[in-house]
Amino acid sequence: MNRTGASVLDADPSDPTRSANVLAGLLVPNPKRFPERGPATVARLVEIAEIVISETPRRERIVRSMRKALGERVDLHDRIRAEHAARVTDVLLRELNPTEGQRFAQLLLDSELSTDEVVSLHRRHKIPVSELEDDLLPVRGKGARIWDAQGRTYLDLDSNYSATNLGNANPELGQGLFNQACQLVSQKEDRIQVARARFLKEIGDLLPPSLCCFYWQNSGGEAVDKALKIGKAYTGKTGVVAFEGGFHGRTHGAVAVTHNPAYRQPFGLSSEPWVHFAPYGDLNAVDALLSRAGVGSVILELVQGEEAGVRPADPVFAQGLREMCDHHQAVLIVDEVQTGFGRVARTAGDWFASQRYGIEPDIMTIGKSFGGGYPVTAVVTNPEISERMKPGYDGSTFGGNPMAMTAALIATRQMRRLNLTERVAEISRRVVRGLSAIESPLFLGFRVAGMMIGIDLISPACVREIQDRLKTHGVHSSLSTGATMRWMPPLVITDEEMDYALGAFWKSLGHVQGDYSEKILDAAH
Repeated sequence: MNRTGASVLDADPSDPTRSANVLAGLLVPNPKRFPERGPATVARLVEIAEIVISETPRRERIVRSMRKALGERVDLHDRIRAEHAARVTDVLLRELNPTEGQRFAQLLLDSELSTDEVVSLHRRHKIPVSELEDDLLPVRGKGARIWDAQGRTYLDLDSNYSATNLGNANPELGQGLFNQACQLVSQKEDRIQVARARFLKEIGDLLPPSLCCFYWQNSGGEAVDKALKIGKAYTGKTGVVAFEGGFHGRTHGAVAVTHNPAYRQPFGLSSEPWVHFAPYGDLNAVDALLSRAGVGSVILELVQGEEAGVRPADPVFAQGLREMCDHHQAVLIVDEVQTGFGRVARTAGDWFASQRYGIEPDIMTIGKSFGGGYPVTAVVTNPEISERMKPGYDGSTFGGNPMAMTAALIATRQMRRLNLTERVAEISRRVVRGLSAIESPLFLGFRVAGMMIGIDLISPACVREIQDRLKTHGVHSSLSTGATMRWMPPLVITDEEMDYALGAFWKSLGHVQGDYSEKILDAAH
């Protein structure tokens, strides 16, 4: 498989025949080789020229030459026509030196559309369920790094909400998905298949021993919804205890058990009679709720993330919750969509937060990095609970499809091979040492659970200032909860990269403190 043509770009850039073929093939790509691409737009050619050619007069001359080769009436957003590709190629080969030509080809390979075009299309067509992040356009990744359409590189501290634990590009995963897509793309959840059987044969001791029955889904919210249904089917009780500060997803049921009223009120879910919220860590409150008639399930994150700004549960609370659920014959549902697959490991073998805390849930939801970034999630439970679900109770067209199961198989194999839990435990200690050495009036403290990192600053405005300043150092961080900045880098981040991120944070604190401290301190008070 050769998706990108990188081997061609790595060839000798001084070979004019090879260079001409590369550029012409990127301006108007062969649909058999690049079925996902279209011809380049004029706007992208102009954008790349602005990036590659530093001298303004020379750049303007080359842009004029390209536009002349395309015809008099060409518009910036027009795509290059096949009959014009050779003319533009001639201009580029004549005007660019070999190094510039190779960089031009790489940027064209990264995207045939300009950054402004991509931003405009997203702004025009996005339903605003979230704020559009258009500060950079990622086009390529490797390990913990991403490249944008301008050719700049950033150290990624978000990993797409912990979905890309194995890095922002994964050739092994790509090859496996290519092989599977060429063989069999999709089958419904209830149809047997080889790809799923391969995964089930390999999963082994990664999960808690009794959790061996899977219901495959496509997103974390879906998995939470189905976990709630399974818990209700087993107990015969509809009442669910959830926690203040908890977050479980954006689907209807997942939002209902997410504490933030702003997420529930617009949909009439602010006072669902079957949902009961308890203070996080308060066993007495949970005991009182489980003593009510009709309450049979408890759902929680053992490390609260998005809404609480990385809040690990107290071990006594976690153990007590397990014992309390046993006492009340209630189902304990642990949402491991974000914390799973080594993200919060404290020691080797802590693949899930429940293992970190030494408890075994009755139902667990898993997702995000499950497929190495490819969408695959699941509800996992024991045979006794599983048997209460009957045909017709639920269903999924795409859950656990062959592509998803291939991704899950390859990803879990890689996680084992890389000893990710041991690696997370090591680098987590490194982060704690690094953050402990930083002093600044803007920096109030931090919490670290494996590679879930919460950094408390003096205000939300300060968080935004620091995140903007980090980008100038080539570090990308966009996750925050109020005055807490959240870091969740890919678990394959190296020691040197983590040290660089910590150094960039320290420098950013100094810069913001020096230039903006008065403004930010006023806002905080």
